[in-house]
Amino acid sequence: MEGGTDFLRGAGHAGELIRQPRVAEGPLGHPAKWSATLRCIMGIILPSRAQIGVFWGRDYVALYNDAFAPAIGEKHPRAMGRPARENWAEMWDTLEPLLRRVRETGGTVEARDHPFLIDRHGYLEEVFFDISYSPIHEDGRVAGVMCVVAETTGRVQADRRLRALRAVGLALRAAAGPGDACARGLAAMAAENPADLPWARILLAGKEGFSVVADHGEVPAWATAEAMRALVERADPQPMSGALAVPLTAAGQAVGVFLAGLHPNLRLDGDYSSYLGLAAEQFSHTIGRIRREEEERRAAVVLRESEARFRNLADHAPVMIWMTRRDGTCTYLNQRWYSFTGQTPETGLGHGWLNAVHPEDRSHAGQVFAQATAEAAAFQIEYRLRGADGRYTWMIDAAAPRWDGDGQFAGYIGSVLDISERRRAEEVRDLLARELSHRIKNIFMITGGLAALTARGDPEAEDFAARLQARLRALSVAHDLVQPDLPGRQGGAPAPTVLTLHGLLRALLAPYADTGGGRVTVQGEDRPLGYSAANAVALVLHEQATNAVKYGALSLPAGRVTITTRVAEGVLHLEWRETGGPPLSGPPTRRGFGTALAARSMGGQVRGRLSHEWRPEGLVLRLEVPEASLTR
Repeated sequence: MEGGTDFLRGAGHAGELIRQPRVAEGPLGHPAKWSATLRCIMGIILPSRAQIGVFWGRDYVALYNDAFAPAIGEKHPRAMGRPARENWAEMWDTLEPLLRRVRETGGTVEARDHPFLIDRHGYLEEVFFDISYSPIHEDGRVAGVMCVVAETTGRVQADRRLRALRAVGLALRAAAGPGDACARGLAAMAAENPADLPWARILLAGKEGFSVVADHGEVPAWATAEAMRALVERADPQPMSGALAVPLTAAGQAVGVFLAGLHPNLRLDGDYSSYLGLAAEQFSHTIGRIRREEEERRAAVVLRESEARFRNLADHAPVMIWMTRRDGTCTYLNQRWYSFTGQTPETGLGHGWLNAVHPEDRSHAGQVFAQATAEAAAFQIEYRLRGADGRYTWMIDAAAPRWDGDGQFAGYIGSVLDISERRRAEEVRDLLARELSHRIKNIFMITGGLAALTARGDPEAEDFAARLQARLRALSVAHDLVQPDLPGRQGGAPAPTVLTLHGLLRALLAPYADTGGGRVTVQGEDRPLGYSAANAVALVLHEQATNAVKYGALSLPAGRVTITTRVAEGVLHLEWRETGGPPLSGPPTRRGFGTALAARSMGGQVRGRLSHEWRPEGLVLRLEVPEASLTR
């Protein structure tokens, strides 16, 4: 007997069911006594991962593998080894003709997406299968039917729902108003997929109250406007008697209800509910779009009136005014621009205005404008603008970003102002500052030359003169470093030769150190310096070194200055410590101009802080500068 059930080895849970007495006592008897054909067939299909069942004999006794079990749901395991009619009664009128055709004709029956109504989860459910029913021959006759199936329910339902949503989207494009949109969309949805929407109703809140704007199928009497009014304010879909009520919204506000009748043989699961929700979203989106378009049309009228007033005001303004779109394209230049430059709207709008900018300033102006547009940030820039007579005039162009109703960057509005008088005043000031600097450096050179001339022929005096000349040259370098950042430089001034903090300190203090070294010590962490930072630091320390020579540690032979630098938490800390100088009794009674200027320069240029501690053994100066400011 055991030898006759070898075909059940490795047959999984289905094989275990077949071994049980319930099957052995059924119509087919003990599996060991089954015919060789049936045992051979079952030995093949039981280990298979394909969904395969066998209906044997005239009673179509059901046998199947583990893969087939999920397709019949709660009918498993009671269907194993029992006549099919006992467990497939609800679909027997569909299933039996298929099995009989195979049995009587000996041919194969195939179908794609064949519909069935089956009770496999406690309710009559619409399902679809790809099927292939083939005969099993024994002793010259058809003894059974082998059924290879693959469930396609999810794909079939998804395809028809996707087609319906696409049809709704196409129908909504031609809508003339919210009510028309609902009527068109609902008609398209029902025509493309009537199975998932037996009936439906859409209600909207309008100026005349809450009313029905679209119907499909036989809408139940209970689905009145009054009954639906309470659902308008609800945010989530609400299951009802054979229906799902989905709120419609526009601009974040409830505007109506999509009441969808449900397929009687489908459970309202995630896919079904999502389908109806997506359709409602399409209606909501279209209603919102139509309302926005209506508001935009009204706003456009107001905007045109506002623009007319603006253009009238701008064309009579005493300055040049311009506007751009968000992409940086110039859309408006007032009449004063055209009068000054000689351009026309055809040559000035777009990016043509740049052609009136001096060739040497054009690239920089374009870069500043493009970067500001990318960042939607306010900006101002100075450049030379060509007049209609061909002469160039210095202008300042200042602009602020515009924002649309949704808070999005909409472009710029700017003004161009003549600053030629200011520039001429700055050039005069620059010239005077440079002349003064030149004269001071000449004094250093003359003094050094006189010292060398006076000491000529005297070995001791020559050594003294050489050291004096070295100090005067160092003072000349320090003088260059502490010059103010003149407007005329505009990035073209000679950059300092010292590019690090320690290099700057050594260059500044070289005039005050003796030839043997040791009087001035620089230690700690070094950092690169930009021009503005070098200028501010040089001004402070040059002033401090001058004071140390006159009153502090460097006024005595034994005096020493130690400068220590360190960076902590993004801040540079510099400490100037004097020792060996005259004893101090306290801070000075008044603050010198140089010290005040140095402190103001430090705070204004690099946002640094300066403090003094007047100790009896000598001054301690502390300087704090944000590390991010050092490269300016």
